[in-house]
Amino acid sequence: MQAFWNAKFQTKELAYGEAPNNFVKENIDLLLNFKTVMCLGEGEGRNAIYLADKGLEVEALDISDVALLKLRKRAKEHYVFVKTRHTLLEYWQPDQLYDAVICTYLQLPKQNQKMLFEKSLEALAPNGYFIAELFSESQIHFESGGPKNMAFLYDLNDILDIAKVLPCKIIKLAQEVIVLNEGERHVGRASVVRIILQKIANDQSLIVP
Repeated sequence: MQAFWNAKFQTKELAYGEAPNNFVKENIDLLLNFKTVMCLGEGEGRNAIYLADKGLEVEALDISDVALLKLRKRAKEHYVFVKTRHTLLEYWQPDQLYDAVICTYLQLPKQNQKMLFEKSLEALAPNGYFIAELFSESQIHFESGGPKNMAFLYDLNDILDIAKVLPCKIIKLAQEVIVLNEGERHVGRASVVRIILQKIANDQSLIVP
C-alpha cells in the first residue's frame, strides 16, 4: 500500500493540486476559533498548509513518506509548520484531542471505513468538528478520479448508520454531484459524500434538522 501511494506521489507536479479542497475552504469559518487540527490521508498537504496559514496548529497523517516529504518542503516555502505523522490509519493512536479532524478522499476498504469515523470522533475534543469529503459509490460511473473498485467507495446510508451511534450531531451528511478541479487526478463531475459531524460531550447522538 505504501509503495502504491509513493508511486503516485513520485512526481514533480502536485498530484491533487496546490489549492485546498473546496468543501474544507467553504467551511473554514467553523475552524477559525479553534486551535488544533488533524488532517488524515493528507498527501502533499494542500489542506494542511491552507489551515496552518490560517493560524491553526496542524498535524498531517499519511501512509506515503514521499508525499509527507513534499508536504514539509511546501510548508517551509509557505513559512508555516505542519507536524507530520507517517503511519496507516489503522495504527494511528492519537496522543491528544483535536479541535477538528479533516479528511478528503481517503481511500479505505469497506471493512475499515467505520474505523475512520470512530477514530476521528474519539480524537475530537467536545464540540470539535469532523469534516470530510469522500467519493460515493456512484463515483464508479464518473471519470474524474478516485478508485475504480466499489470496495473503496462510500455509501451514504452506511455512513448514516455509523454516525447515528457515535457521540455527535450530524450537521451535514449529503451525497452531491460536484465539479472537481484538483490537480491532474481529480478533474470533472464527481459524486461525493460531504460530511460535517460535531462531537457532543455525552453519548446521545443528535441529528440537526
